[in-house]
Amino acid sequence: MNFLIFEMKTVCYNSYLYFGDSLGAALTKLGHNVEYFKVDENTLDDLEQYVGKHYDALIDFNSDLPRALMDDDSHFLDHVDAPFFDVILDHPLYHHDTLKHKLNNFHVVCLDSLHKAYIEKYYPHIKSVTVTPMTGELAFGHDSIDWDNWELRPYDILFSGTYTDPVRIETAINKMPEIISENVYTLIDMMKADSTMTIEAAVDILAENEFYEYINSDKPLHTQTFYLADTYIRCLNRKKLVQALDRTGYEFHLFGALWEELNLKHAELHREIPFNLTFTVFAKSKISVNIMPNFKAGSHDRVFSGQLNGAVSLTDSTTLLQCEYKDNQSILFYSLDDIDAVTEKVNSALSDPSNLKKIAQAGYDIASINHTWDNIAHKILFTIKN
Repeated sequence: MNFLIFEMKTVCYNSYLYFGDSLGAALTKLGHNVEYFKVDENTLDDLEQYVGKHYDALIDFNSDLPRALMDDDSHFLDHVDAPFFDVILDHPLYHHDTLKHKLNNFHVVCLDSLHKAYIEKYYPHIKSVTVTPMTGELAFGHDSIDWDNWELRPYDILFSGTYTDPVRIETAINKMPEIISENVYTLIDMMKADSTMTIEAAVDILAENEFYEYINSDKPLHTQTFYLADTYIRCLNRKKLVQALDRTGYEFHLFGALWEELNLKHAELHREIPFNLTFTVFAKSKISVNIMPNFKAGSHDRVFSGQLNGAVSLTDSTTLLQCEYKDNQSILFYSLDDIDAVTEKVNSALSDPSNLKKIAQAGYDIASINHTWDNIAHKILFTIKN
């Protein structure tokens, strides 16, 4: 098969570039031909070279290409003879302005089965939705995990990610029209009260109120309008988690931007690093910390990237992870309803490094079987063939 992978964005620590290169490498290893369109090597005008060409699939990540129009206002992607796969790396509400475009051959890959249900409900023109989390790989320069010296890893606890003060989000909410900001704060209160509630479930409940019936006129549009409710909960939970980790009795390392804005007493702060270098710090860590971006039935790639580099993943649970892993045996789960309990859970885990290594080994075994780039390539190939 012939594939064209677009690498159009150099954001999120270059994670999109890593995902595109890694998926392409996996497809190539399986015997397929892969071309790349890299925005740092080409101009947008160069896209015209693909008009009229045939591929078995076009693939992009968090794509804006469905919005691209020709001079006659037809969709650019409809002029390429190929199904288009948009790999969306967040809740689909953030991608409404892309997903709403009715391309002739539009497909989506997403990270969570609840996201799939949302897309199928509100964007019926999309021909298929495939669910697979992204993943990572063994750090560069490592041939295998050095289990014999695992207890000597220099980082007891690692978290990699950016800090955004929830107050910043409140400031943005307060600048919205009054009825919208009121709705956003109502949604926030609902999701605070029930950590299992998704943003779309909260919007559904809100829309039952006769005063807010306007939401039902275009629910995906209005759900997008309320995106700051989702963002606020994510930022608030991340702040609480890091504060709980800062109270442990062990070394805690933070990689990412703006953590100096949070008053932490024990954490060692490191600058943000490119995405592919995070694997190197995972390989130095005993516990790699994750918090889901409000995913309830999928996973963030941090979970598997840490495990594939021999770290124990500490994360809030999802239905996907609960099906594959067991708490305190192959992973460490915490509850968003009691984030403060993370402090004692981590202290207890690190007090028994021999047992913690067993958890790391079990997690590595599962991730090595279920969450590699080969797995992702096979899932996308299965969708194309069927």
